[in-house]
Amino acid sequence: MDIISTPPYADMQRLYSRYFSLGYLNPDINTKFALISLICYLTDKIKSKKPDTTHYQIIRKILGNDLPEDLAKGLAVICSDFAYGCTQFPTFGIDDKNIPAKIKEIMSARTPF
Repeated sequence: MDIISTPPYADMQRLYSRYFSLGYLNPDINTKFALISLICYLTDKIKSKKPDTTHYQIIRKILGNDLPEDLAKGLAVICSDFAYGCTQFPTFGIDDKNIPAKIKEIMSARTPF
């Protein structure tokens, strides 16, 4: 019987940092969770009308090409993972029409290093 093993921790950390890290977005973890939740909320809401909508499409629609491709894809994967099986997402009292602007605001604070 073959045993499936995972890569060493350091390798996994490198992969995560390369493809899934939000980098220095804000020193407050709540901001990162808010970003993920707001993207998930919008995606879920739009999926109710257009089921083939993806987190990646929502991220690109809101942020355009201002976000590097690797970060857009990584953020989409993180959002997809967090959203899996969820039906409710906190919006922190932000009105639906203001959510895209809040996502842009959060991402504008990103320091890309």
